[in-house]
Amino acid sequence: MKKALVLSTLLCLVFCLCHVNVSHSASKPIAKGADKRCDYYDSRGDKYYCVETSAACNIAHAYVSEAGSTAAPTLVVLSLFSTSGSCKTYEGSLTLPSGNIMVIDVITCDCGNTLTTHVRFVRD
Repeated sequence: MKKALVLSTLLCLVFCLCHVNVSHSASKPIAKGADKRCDYYDSRGDKYYCVETSAACNIAHAYVSEAGSTAAPTLVVLSLFSTSGSCKTYEGSLTLPSGNIMVIDVITCDCGNTLTTHVRFVRD
């Protein structure tokens, strides 16, 4: 009985540590280039959103949160959309509570050394 309790406690501890470690690392961008603005307006929901984007050589992502909110931002992993020379365009989307879809485009050149973010809203 003691061995089973010790084993289950050890497994629980390992799981919890892994979960906390993964959650912590996912909450911080690790890419070179970064861009953050909080002036993206969803007219259907009458709310402003903050979008923080970052990119490296082969990955780009965005963190989206309602402006002024203390809630954790939502991670949007962006997919490679096109390549032109040393520049890559990534795109992703997020459905907002208003029903609008926020489409996020990131253009990055030279492995994240330059970064341009475009955000648009489309109706579902």
